Amino acid sequence: MAHVPSLGIRKGSIVDIENAAKAIDECLNNLEKLTGIEIHNALVGFSGVNISIVNNHAVVAVGNPSYEINNDDKERVLLSARNIGIPPDKAIIHTIERQYIVDGYDGIKDPVGMIGGRLECEVAIILAAVSAIQNIKRSTARINLNLEGVIYNPLLASEAVLLRNEKEMGVALVDIGAGTTTVSFFEKGSILYSSVIPVGGEYVTKDLAIVLRTSLEEADKLKIKEGVASPEMADQEKMVDIRNIQGRDLRQVSQEVIADIISARVVEMMEMVYAELNHFGCLDRIFAGIVLTGGGANLTGMVQFAEEYLHIPVRLGSPDNVRGISTDFNKPENAAVLGGIIFSAQFVESVYEDKSNISGIIQKIAYWLKDLFR
Repeated sequence: MAHVPSLGIRKGSIVDIENAAKAIDECLNNLEKLTGIEIHNALVGFSGVNISIVNNHAVVAVGNPSYEINNDDKERVLLSARNIGIPPDKAIIHTIERQYIVDGYDGIKDPVGMIGGRLECEVAIILAAVSAIQNIKRSTARINLNLEGVIYNPLLASEAVLLRNEKEMGVALVDIGAGTTTVSFFEKGSILYSSVIPVGGEYVTKDLAIVLRTSLEEADKLKIKEGVASPEMADQEKMVDIRNIQGRDLRQVSQEVIADIISARVVEMMEMVYAELNHFGCLDRIFAGIVLTGGGANLTGMVQFAEEYLHIPVRLGSPDNVRGISTDFNKPENAAVLGGIIFSAQFVESVYEDKSNISGIIQKIAYWLKDLFR
């Protein structure tokens, strides 16, 4: 795994194509040095405040005289379900097949081969701004990186941190990133609602930097090392050394003061999460609780504070669905990346060029890697 600063990105969206391309290129170069493998293709996860989900339902009559449902029937009902009014600046990026219903029998994942006269389909359609997707494609094109797919981040993170039973029962996934927080609700095995809040962990860092008159780098270290989610969790007698913006002079501030600054932003974040869940109309259906993931979930006391504030059971979402990885990588901030491995293993065919062979034969291998995942 390779990490670099995400230049050219604000609130989950690319605002500077040139810098974003440089950041991606630097990350890939570091990864190629670590692995000795040239990287030509990638699955790209994305988020941003311009995401929306539309749930739709469609019905068709089975066309086969024998009433056996075939792929044509399935394609027709899916096409009908995707037929929604879309603003000119939006595009469909995912159509998630939630369930099929055959002659009133619901909960069917794949109706092909079944017998019935009436075929229904329920889908979740994820929309994104056309410009946001184009900017991702332009950034990767600058460095000649081919896209295997552009996937909404909660779909990737959910593969790494959510249990199958949680997805079935009803679970909220709250991914606290740097510039945004994504709130998603899963039920009956698939995503049902999702929205992106324009507040994330970097806002806590900025608050600390402004109020304590220090640099962003110092504020970030302070947040990670001494930060707690609420003043009640702070040690009132503990004093912390803080450098000024120039990094020279030192002064002391109590941990309680630091907690006060952090708490104001965390309370705002939890208010917005609650408002989104209330807007989804799912507060009484979150039977499996809330899973906090993303780098912001690492803040000391964040899980406890969220549980007390929202009055819903909350757990930390580490990417435990991938086996055999180092504990250095098995962290909430890597949930979407490691979820991308699982997603790719299921849906993307990898291409590996074996240069050790004298003849230089290119071998195409489908890596399903099922034994690596629980």
